[in-house]
Amino acid sequence: MFGWWILLAFLLIIVLIAITPMRISLYYGRVEENDHLVVEISAWFRLIRRKYELPHITIKQSEEGPKLKAKVETVNQQTKKDERVRGIGRRQVKKWMHNYQDLLERFHDFKPVLQQFAKKVRCERLEWHTVLGAGGAAETGAILGAVWAVKSMLVAVFSHAISLRSMPKLSVQPVWNQMVIHTQARVILHFWLGHAIVMGIRILLRWRRERSHKWETTPSGA
Repeated sequence: MFGWWILLAFLLIIVLIAITPMRISLYYGRVEENDHLVVEISAWFRLIRRKYELPHITIKQSEEGPKLKAKVETVNQQTKKDERVRGIGRRQVKKWMHNYQDLLERFHDFKPVLQQFAKKVRCERLEWHTVLGAGGAAETGAILGAVWAVKSMLVAVFSHAISLRSMPKLSVQPVWNQMVIHTQARVILHFWLGHAIVMGIRILLRWRRERSHKWETTPSGA
């Protein structure tokens, strides 16, 4: 009898995890040379949440070359703490590029799994507003058209992969007599945690199967 209660509790935990509603909020703002990035991950209608802010991003020269430094603030359940300033040099960038290239090679194999998961994701909010000026009317007009084209293309690709629940709000406001660029973008995504777990399991199984296949087809030395 006690074993049945344990099994029932285990099943209830699995169901609870599967139906956990997840919310990811992304905000990016750029004013002149200052960038601001905010990522918030929450569950159960923001009862559980964790937010990361990068309010200060600067590039400084060093003996190893240019280094990117960012001040990270972590907000967890209404408490905020400042993370240490992290420097990113050429060595770290090369490592990221290697990982990025490896990810691209694997993306083709994982693409069907990612596409199926993307269909389960709902975008509740998509905004992208830009104020820009190139210093003259002719230059600003040319850039204005290019920015509108890029925005329209990116939103079309995004809406093809993910279900949009509201109309995207896009704007490009020209400033004709000075050089300026301000931009703000905000995206809010919703999905069930169970779908993300299933995606992770499928990717892991496919990755292990491919590793096993490569190991079997690799010729052994004499």
